Amino acid sequence: MSYQHILVALDTSQQAPQVLEKASKLAQQNNASLSLLHVMEPMADAANYAFDGTIAVDLLPLQNNLQEAAKESINKLADSFAITDSDRHILIGQAASQIHDFSEQHGCDLIVIGSHGRHGLALLLGSTANAVLHGAKCDVLAVRFKD
Repeated sequence: MSYQHILVALDTSQQAPQVLEKASKLAQQNNASLSLLHVMEPMADAANYAFDGTIAVDLLPLQNNLQEAAKESINKLADSFAITDSDRHILIGQAASQIHDFSEQHGCDLIVIGSHGRHGLALLLGSTANAVLHGAKCDVLAVRFKD
């Protein structure tokens, strides 16, 4: 099977380069375009949130700092694989649904994602890779790595 547009969904873990390396090789073998996506889970809507009902806590600066740190990490990794700026994407939201939406909107025919290969309770509760696999409308490759 030949792929035209491969989406690699990455976190900022130490294993991310393994996933990107696999996706990059597949893109080269298939002469396919490669898009890199990192999804950050949103923090609570902090504008009106108070821990004790009286003191408002604004988490927006923390969210912005975390987003900048993720962007720096993803850009460093993307630079090492010569991925263009226009093919790097950072979104905020629920990971699996953002990955599904992005892959459909951009015509991706393969999603490459890392998998810890969890067992037991973690397997029953699910994971991002599992959620992506079961909701994707295209092929999904889970790159297994050890913790």
